[in-house]
Amino acid sequence: MVLRKILSAVAALCIAIFSINISPEASGTELEHITGLNGTFIQPWLYATYDEERWDAEMKILKETGIEYLIMGDVANHNTDGTWTVYYPSEIDYLRDYYAYDAVGNILYYCDKYDIKLYLGMGLDCAWNSDIASEAGRKANREYMTKCNQITTELYNKYKSQYPDTYYGFYFVTELYNTIYMDTDTGIDAYADGLDEMFTMVIDNCNALDPEMPLLFSPYVNIFGYGYASINVDRFTEYYTEVLSRIPFRDGDMLCPQDSCGAGGCNNLHLEEWIAAYRNAVDRSNEIRGTKLLLATNAEMFISPDASRMNNPHGVSYVGTKTVDEFAESLEITRPYVDSLFCFAYPHHYSPYNAMPEFHEKFVEYLKTGEIEKEPPMPPTVLRTEVVTSENAPHLRLTFYGMTDNTAVAQTNIYKNGKLYDYLVAGVVTGGSGANTTQNTWIDYEFDINNETAVYEFECIDVCGNISGKSSYTVTPENTENNASESSTANMGVQEEWNKTALDYLTYTVSGNSIRITGCDKSAEEIVIPDTIEGLPVTVIDWYAFENCGSLKSVVIPDTVTHISRFAFAHCLSLESVNMPASLYSIEQYAFFDCPQLKGVELPSSLAVIEQRAFSGCESVLEVIIPASCTTIGEYAFFDCDSLFSVTVEGTQTSLGQRSVGYEYDNGYGIKEGFIIEASSGKVVDYAKENGIRLSSDIVRGDVNADGSFNIADLVMLQNYMVNSGKLNDWRAGDLLGDNVLDVFDIVIMRRGLVK
Repeated sequence: MVLRKILSAVAALCIAIFSINISPEASGTELEHITGLNGTFIQPWLYATYDEERWDAEMKILKETGIEYLIMGDVANHNTDGTWTVYYPSEIDYLRDYYAYDAVGNILYYCDKYDIKLYLGMGLDCAWNSDIASEAGRKANREYMTKCNQITTELYNKYKSQYPDTYYGFYFVTELYNTIYMDTDTGIDAYADGLDEMFTMVIDNCNALDPEMPLLFSPYVNIFGYGYASINVDRFTEYYTEVLSRIPFRDGDMLCPQDSCGAGGCNNLHLEEWIAAYRNAVDRSNEIRGTKLLLATNAEMFISPDASRMNNPHGVSYVGTKTVDEFAESLEITRPYVDSLFCFAYPHHYSPYNAMPEFHEKFVEYLKTGEIEKEPPMPPTVLRTEVVTSENAPHLRLTFYGMTDNTAVAQTNIYKNGKLYDYLVAGVVTGGSGANTTQNTWIDYEFDINNETAVYEFECIDVCGNISGKSSYTVTPENTENNASESSTANMGVQEEWNKTALDYLTYTVSGNSIRITGCDKSAEEIVIPDTIEGLPVTVIDWYAFENCGSLKSVVIPDTVTHISRFAFAHCLSLESVNMPASLYSIEQYAFFDCPQLKGVELPSSLAVIEQRAFSGCESVLEVIIPASCTTIGEYAFFDCDSLFSVTVEGTQTSLGQRSVGYEYDNGYGIKEGFIIEASSGKVVDYAKENGIRLSSDIVRGDVNADGSFNIADLVMLQNYMVNSGKLNDWRAGDLLGDNVLDVFDIVIMRRGLVK
């Protein structure tokens, strides 16, 4: 009767549907409207031809955005061929013969006129020695820092007295990146030691000149597609905490990391995690060091092309300007974590005198109102086709007209036979792909004018990031010269419907007598990989094949596949399901790294190896059973798997690497509360004991008060916990249903056990 009353009380308190999920949930930061920028970088070659009228116009543009600081780094660049390019009249013996023009004097004058403070660079060795750990590398960097100090001293003596308030700070120009040194404790120590030596030399010189002038430096991270860089935010945080703690930074010095979202090393989906890591490291190091290093963001305003377009084929530049919505979002994401908002580089990419004026116009509108216009553009309506001679051969040229927008079209995507084939962006006046207007002429260098038929589709993106629908046109050998003009009647149709197969999305290579899947179109959502291609079996998912496919939700891998290679599915943020093929032998390093939506992971009995960080960051995986065939689980293999609270290891000879299961990171490494391993004997049991992880066999089911027995007192404690958020001595013992959730169903099972 007592038990029934207890359960009735539970129901009366409406906890029949109430549950407490033990797995912690990430709390996202609410984005906030940015009302102004604090500063921006500027390049001297950009303003080499500015006259007074242009300077005044450009500085007024900066003031409209709230900018108070400029950073000019290129005071003296040591080129890779041994020459220098010097932007001030230097008397240093190795610089005086390489004077270009007085860019430093010009910018100081106009910054002073418009009350903008200036950080000046210290000189840059364009081939600087990134080997910071070895003695040879450190010797080279000591020589480099010596030159930086000589340049800084000359600049200070030459300009500080004339511009005492405007010449505000020093800029450490060298760009540091996250390195594989971070992945080991010895590497962190060696790298931190080398950087400490470099920065201490510079800071000592800054203090000798003027201890009140702050130092700024701007490193960056790359988390996509780079074998030389660490992509582990936990090691990154530990690394930067160590580095920043050792360097004698002063109050007001600033870490201003590039967000890398323009250059393609990161994106807005990952930005918060990485800027939070910088914030964590800065705060911890400030406490250790006893002075306040500031943190800013350096938001990249450009978009770099993908690898296939990096070399600007046919003389076309693919570097575009980041749309207002994406630029604003990157600022909104970082604002809660930083002391200042900097960008690279407003005068280059958003000045209405260099880029399309609508970029600046709409960004200022956003700063004032918090709103970004949402009306999509219209795609082209008329297409002119003609055969032209280019690069000594006849090719098909397409000129399109009629695309419109209430702002301006900034980019046009060109699809060929259903696939994104190329794109055109508006250039900038200086150093870009042409005038600051939308380009509307494009040549298909691969079209066979005598034999090919192709369907072209055009899609426009405006300066605010709104995307149009697609208009289409079919080109055949008979209409390669259609004589259309801007005033012609519309000749383009609506978007085509394409019935695509997996091979329309996948790329592959033939390797001996088998096939390796090498890539996938980023737009793919569901992929079923065939077991044979060109009559050969598909055996390998290659390095980076599906990396950062943000739309991908499911993949079916054929049983012919034996290897899922490094980074194969890394950063697939939407990926929910992937089968593990029956013939699978190994899951290599980082194969499913940062796949937060991936749920079921059913490992086959053929599996022998799970390499380091293979499933690290798979936040939704609930349960893992390691088959007896698997003899090796690499370091951090299931690290930071937030929902994973139990791992079953069926074999006795399975070797577990450092922090391979059970660990999470929160200002340090620790075992997740309630994590258990189910294993009977062998190396896994040793791992559990060495790491303080409980074995499932040690748990007394129902014994939530941890007194060694299961009785009614445990039922009362679990009820109080659920109703009043009381305390449990052992929540894992109360999860009788085994679903990592404490709810009324566990109470029912507990009641039945007690009655029985």
